[in-house]
Amino acid sequence: MEVEAVQQQRKGAHLKKRALKNKALGITFNEKDLTDYVTGFHKRKKKRRKEAQKQQNEALRRKRTEERKRRKLEREHVLNGGVPPPDEIDGDQEETEEQVESIAETKTYENDDLKVTVVTSEINPEDGSYPSERKEAAVIPPSVVSDKRQGVPISNKKSFKKVAKQRSRPRPSSKRDKKKGKKQGKK
Repeated sequence: MEVEAVQQQRKGAHLKKRALKNKALGITFNEKDLTDYVTGFHKRKKKRRKEAQKQQNEALRRKRTEERKRRKLEREHVLNGGVPPPDEIDGDQEETEEQVESIAETKTYENDDLKVTVVTSEINPEDGSYPSERKEAAVIPPSVVSDKRQGVPISNKKSFKKVAKQRSRPRPSSKRDKKKGKKQGKK
């Protein structure tokens, strides 16, 4: 019963809107809080600018270091004659050795009259030429090789269209001759 009585009192204790509107506001003035609030806009703006500047500087610094690393690798690549530096070669050699072991094999095929042995192996990219090319290079006479080096330069420009030459006619020497025509008999 007591619970029901409490609920009825709450319902009966309804506050009117006018009473809420007429409530007095309490304002206290604190000068320190005011200055913090007013100057805070400028401070926060400065802080945002400073953070953005830091991020830009950091990005530029990272970019410069990446460029330095890239130039250093290119320089080493050129100094090694196009061969990757030794530290990179070690890792590559291990991989290629594994590949060579899996690729290199010998198979023999036999028919009634014919026996064929096939040897498969990896082509070494460091050699630059294949066995068949090496034999051909040895057979070529040196005179042919020297002719290739001293070849005539070829230009890709189109030649001008050739036009038949016109005969030149004798020009009159004076203005009067131009108008009336030069007389052939006089000198």
